[in-house]
Amino acid sequence: MKRLSAHMIAGIALLVLVFATSACSGNSSSPGAASSEPSGSSEGAGGAGKIAYFSAGASNAYLQKGLEAAESKAKELGFEIDTFDGRFDPLTQLNQIQNAVTTGKYKGFVVEPVDGNQLCKVLSKDVPAKGVAVAIINATLCGSPDWQEGTLTYVGGQEVNVYKEIVNKIFSDKPEGGTIAVIGGPATGGPYLSMKAAFDSELPNHPEWKLIGMHATTYTANEAFQVAQNILQANKNLDVIFSNYSGMTVGVVKAIDAAKRDDVAVYDFGGDKWAFDSVSSGKIKSTVVMLPVEEVQHAIQALYDSFNGKEVEKYIDLTKDPILPGTPFVYKDNMADFTAKGLPEY
Repeated sequence: MKRLSAHMIAGIALLVLVFATSACSGNSSSPGAASSEPSGSSEGAGGAGKIAYFSAGASNAYLQKGLEAAESKAKELGFEIDTFDGRFDPLTQLNQIQNAVTTGKYKGFVVEPVDGNQLCKVLSKDVPAKGVAVAIINATLCGSPDWQEGTLTYVGGQEVNVYKEIVNKIFSDKPEGGTIAVIGGPATGGPYLSMKAAFDSELPNHPEWKLIGMHATTYTANEAFQVAQNILQANKNLDVIFSNYSGMTVGVVKAIDAAKRDDVAVYDFGGDKWAFDSVSSGKIKSTVVMLPVEEVQHAIQALYDSFNGKEVEKYIDLTKDPILPGTPFVYKDNMADFTAKGLPEY
């Protein structure tokens, strides 16, 4: 048997070392265990730099459409992008943002806050102080009505004034008054807080209307079904349910059908395909169009424009977006105006 030469032994040892080093450098996290890791990434061709999109979640059609739109717009503009799923958990999202800042590899953040108050200082002061531009979408920071000082821009369409208009439309549709129940998303979220502020503001002007409850959920149809079922059982004289997301409204309508309560009118916020079909069939009275594509893409465009020395609007109001036919409010008699514009978009 031939003995190995010193050169051969050294070569084998080097191969073993390389293999061991490679194995150790792999991602050893179990699936879904590391909440600070990006849930997706894509790379643009233009070398515009790296940005991150922090979505409030990824569990429904609206959020998924937004995530797709973020990757598409980033690629178009030449950005490399990492996307993060906040799982509707304020602490998870906070950790994701703080960990991303420490890497020092991002030029800009687009953030859909789970809790705009908790993230107030982090996103309006701490992150910009590190040289990272911040664009906020969907829910405001720090209790601001729209844009927050320290950030680049705010893209929204679910502020208090929008909900006030919804409340007054519901009330004007039944001027004699009645009882209304409201089902929203997480209680710490901007849309829920804006909705609550609108009812608090407008109800004193309409003593003929009574709010019998405002219920927080995680935007799921099953949860909304259970909440609506309990509301219907406890309130035999209920007139209206307002549901703050089309994905939940599906569950509300199922609960009404199961209880055989066609006397209860349903108003929706979300404007997805199901909602359009349901307005058309009379299952729900009205819906409000949301624009998940424009929402995130306007924010990414604002980052790009800012990096290239262009002026950026502080507040981009989606209710005035040119893709809408002059209003975000959809009824059976004006639906054709929306479909002619290619809506709904999810």
